[in-house]
Amino acid sequence: MVATCCNSAMFLDFTKGHWLTVYRARLPDDVPPLEMRVMTADRPEGAVLPDDAPSYAGHAGRFMWKLLAAWASMGFRAPKVEGIPA
Repeated sequence: MVATCCNSAMFLDFTKGHWLTVYRARLPDDVPPLEMRVMTADRPEGAVLPDDAPSYAGHAGRFMWKLLAAWASMGFRAPKVEGIPA
C-alpha cells in the first residue's frame, strides 16, 4: 500500500495471508518495543543492524508461533483491507 499524497510505502499486504508487514516509522511514537528482526538475510549488502534486539536470518520459531496464535485468535480468517483489490 502506497500513500497517493507522497508516494510513500505504508505497509505490505500478502495475498491470502493473515498479516500485514507495517513500516514501523509510519506508526505513532507510542509503539511497543522492538522484539526481534526477521528475514535479515535479505537486507542490503553492508547494512549493519544494531544489537538492540535479536536478529534472525529467516523466520524465527517464536515469530511463527506468534503469527499462528494471532491467526487462531482471528478464527483462521484473513481480514479484508479496504482499498486493496481481492
